[in-house]
Order: sequence, then structure tokens, then C-alpha cells
Amino acid sequence: MKRVLGNFIRTAVGCSIALFAFQLPAMAKTAAQVADLGMKAGVVPDEGIYQMYKNRSWLWGRNGAGYFAVQRRRFNAWTSDKGKLGYGDGIWFIPGGGKLCFRAKWGGAGGDANALSCFEHRQSGRIIYQRRIPDGKWYVFRSSHRNLADEFMKLKYGDHVTRKEKRIKAM
Repeated sequence: MKRVLGNFIRTAVGCSIALFAFQLPAMAKTAAQVADLGMKAGVVPDEGIYQMYKNRSWLWGRNGAGYFAVQRRRFNAWTSDKGKLGYGDGIWFIPGGGKLCFRAKWGGAGGDANALSCFEHRQSGRIIYQRRIPDGKWYVFRSSHRNLADEFMKLKYGDHVTRKEKRIKAM
């Protein structure tokens, strides 16, 4: 029985390694083609951009989060860069062409600064590609199937920003 089980395990491990080895070139090819696929995909309509971001917080992990309020198109955020906390207050807007932008006045330990950030979105079927404008690299923002690693999954309904932003401002 032990011999049969050992043979089974060796065979399963061998097949797994072979399967992975055959998939490596395919995965590398896919990664190399994402930019091309993003450029060839169709522009996400303005209404699609609005529906994706309205009243949602984009969680940036431990580095912060931004909230896209529908009311007066307010944008507010908090950030943490190398232990330095900051906050941003401004607006978000959709200039067309699959783009989402937010303009904010950022404050914190490093001083104050105004900044404009824009992202472009393209869609092919159910897949949405995104890149930061002007020179960001295209990546899969939302896969055709539910993928917890997608950046899209970091858009959470509700305001997950204001309370922490107020604490940072009070410091």
C-alpha cells in the first residue's frame, strides 16, 4: 500500500511540475501582450467609469485609500509613505475617452502640494485594462472572471477614508 501511495504521489508531483513548465512560456507571453491588448481594446464609456467609481473607496493597502463621492464629485484620500502620513482633498472627474482623474491638494508632514492623477480604462469583452496616464504600463484591472488579485477588487462600496483622513489632519 505504501508503495502504491508513493508512486501516486511521485506521479502527481511530476505531472504538476510538467504542467507548470508548459505554462511558463504561456504566462510570459500573456504578460508581454497585456500592453498590446490594452491599446487595442475599446474605450470604457463614461457611464461605465462612473458606475465603477461612484461612492466607492479605492483601497491602496497600507499605503492609503481614496474615496470618490457622488455628492459634488468630492475626492478625499489618506496616504502613508515611509511612515509619513498625508491626506488629500479635491474633486474627481471623467474627461471622456475612458479616463478617470482626480485633482487634490495634498497635505501632511512633507508640506502641501497640488496634484492631478489620471487613469485610462479600456475594455475587451469582460476584461478591463488600466494604466496611469501619461506613461503608465497597461495591466489587467478586472479579469473576465472573479480574481481577488485584480485591482478592481480594491474598489469597495462606501467611505473607507474620511475617518482616517480626519485623524491625520488633526495631528
